[in-house]
Amino acid sequence: MIAYDSRCWFSLLFRWRGSVVPRIWFELVLSVGFGFLAYYADNAGVELVRLVDFLGYDASDITLPVLDKGEVLDEEIHSLIMLPIGFLLIFRTFIAYSRFWEGRTYLGDMVLSTQEMMRLISAYSEGDEEEAQVERAELRRLINMLYAVAREHIEPTKRRMCCSTGCGMCCSTGHGASNSLEHLSMITPSESEVLEPITNRVSIVAQWFAFRLSESVRVGRMSRNDVRVVDSRVHDFVRAWAGCARLVSTPVPYPYVQMLNLLLLFYVYSAPFTFAHRFGGFTPAASLLLAFTLLGLNATAAEIENPFGRDANDLPLGPFVQVVEEDSEMVLRQRDPDTEKFEKFWGKRAFNQRLLREETRAELRQGSGVAPRGGVRKVGVDER
Repeated sequence: MIAYDSRCWFSLLFRWRGSVVPRIWFELVLSVGFGFLAYYADNAGVELVRLVDFLGYDASDITLPVLDKGEVLDEEIHSLIMLPIGFLLIFRTFIAYSRFWEGRTYLGDMVLSTQEMMRLISAYSEGDEEEAQVERAELRRLINMLYAVAREHIEPTKRRMCCSTGCGMCCSTGHGASNSLEHLSMITPSESEVLEPITNRVSIVAQWFAFRLSESVRVGRMSRNDVRVVDSRVHDFVRAWAGCARLVSTPVPYPYVQMLNLLLLFYVYSAPFTFAHRFGGFTPAASLLLAFTLLGLNATAAEIENPFGRDANDLPLGPFVQVVEEDSEMVLRQRDPDTEKFEKFWGKRAFNQRLLREETRAELRQGSGVAPRGGVRKVGVDER
């Protein structure tokens, strides 16, 4: 999504990134070509009967209405096509705009739910001993994992974006979780092995989170009423994620889109032949303006009707991962100021980085003649 200052309208006119022009540049060039063709037909005095003769048919027995010079298509009849086009274009634009803001609402609900889960856990979880702090850090890790796997489910991968022709081969699986989870640092190898063959990973991580809450109830760190409050926030998160998944998996009905595109192409590329006798040499410019207006609106609606894609104007799912991680750390730090020392209980990447730091410190102590306080023990990333 592109951030901009709406008051600097002049600078917005020349910004290429996020503009609709790159998506329809070929159609715009084609409209200029039809504009020149209509202008040539007007100047050459090509009437419909001569056009039929030129194509090799016998038009001597055909009785046709007398048309003005260059007016191959009747302007009034041609304008009637604009009625269904206007209805379909307004319908698609309204639906696309509604889907975009509905997706932004769901995304905000997901982030808010993670913040509330961490706040409630930090407030209700009892105990300041190391075991209790480790438990809260583990719950924070699962909260971050919950949003990360939800993002993986609704954001398309490069493989699914490789085809835009509608062939049904590359995009047949739609959006969904990618197989590899190597890039998610908060997931351990054993968890990755469990999640990779599963499509609905959000429900599995939510179940792991519920198991942790149940364990907190069993050892007496949280009450059942407190867990119910936290679980209600998990329910809000899953419901918002399900709304995002519904937007991704349910496109605008295909017949509407197909009919709109067919009518738009016919109207835009035939319109120059109706007004060439009026605009004269400005026919290509008028054709370009008409194509930019109608095809641009249609392309804009097509871009934002799926708010979770990889286009410049789609919602940024990636930065919200960092927002969730930073907010959860900030909230938990108010309860456990030294919560960063429990990074070793996070995923393999953070754990390996911590081992590397400990090994470096041990080597520095040995090099300076200072004996380390404790040896560095390489343990498995899943060891708790």
